[in-house]
Amino acid sequence: MILLLFAAPVAAQEENRAGLVIVHGDGSVATQCIAFTEESISGAELLTRSQLDLSMEASSMGATICRIDGEGCNFPTESCFCQCQGSPCIYWSYWRLTEGEWRYSNIGAGNALVRAGDVDGWRWGAGTVDKAESPPAITFEEICVEPKQTVAPEPPQSVDAAHSTSAQPTLQPLSAQTEATGNASQPIAPEATPTPLTAFGILLGALAILPIAALLLVWLRAGKQERGR
Repeated sequence: MILLLFAAPVAAQEENRAGLVIVHGDGSVATQCIAFTEESISGAELLTRSQLDLSMEASSMGATICRIDGEGCNFPTESCFCQCQGSPCIYWSYWRLTEGEWRYSNIGAGNALVRAGDVDGWRWGAGTVDKAESPPAITFEEICVEPKQTVAPEPPQSVDAAHSTSAQPTLQPLSAQTEATGNASQPIAPEATPTPLTAFGILLGALAILPIAALLLVWLRAGKQERGR
């Protein structure tokens, strides 16, 4: 007995997307739309998948962000909060976009769950452990713009093709053209148009008749003179 086993087809993994907003100290803003196949990833993983220059420090909160895109503190050669030793305290504050508004995150990015349609924000600036300046207003749709579908233009028709498809007048023989008279239809006779050859023949005929007419006139006059004598 042979037992055949068939493997069930593997379902295609759906691609999810989340937005990422980075605000530098000079106010410049960078955004990325990051795709992932998992149901959710951490905020730290979302930042890692951006492929920006990063420096992180592991902590009880999962991960502390020291440097993003070349701005911040160079851990471990210096403290992750190298510019937060006194006042003002300048660091990377972490934000989550909720119901269209930025909310400061009190949990670390390593413990925050990011799902499809979420937006995370990071801002380098002065603040405290629970308060800082939020990123500028932005939406998920503005970051993850759906690609537009373009319709390919139809190839132009050649001159021959355009002529072949255009309506052409239907020519009928002259005998098929009729003029309606009452209930009957009679063919329309074409009008006679004299040609140069016909006119020339008529002229020759007239020239041939003239001498005969002249002789006849002379003969008639001679006859009258004889009778008069």
